[in-house]
Amino acid sequence: MVTERYRFECRDVADCDVVVYSEFEESIYEAARSHLEDVHGREVTDEDLAPYIEEL
Repeated sequence: MVTERYRFECRDVADCDVVVYSEFEESIYEAARSHLEDVHGREVTDEDLAPYIEEL
């Protein structure tokens, strides 16, 4: 059973209702960066994302 330990809510940084969950901290940053670049055309760093990654 996979347990989601981290969450990124895109609405915190863009006009978007996507919520990304991940079991691993490294994966949540990768998924959030990919979403922001692919969907919103925004390139961000882990430092940019850190305030928006929530540990569950």
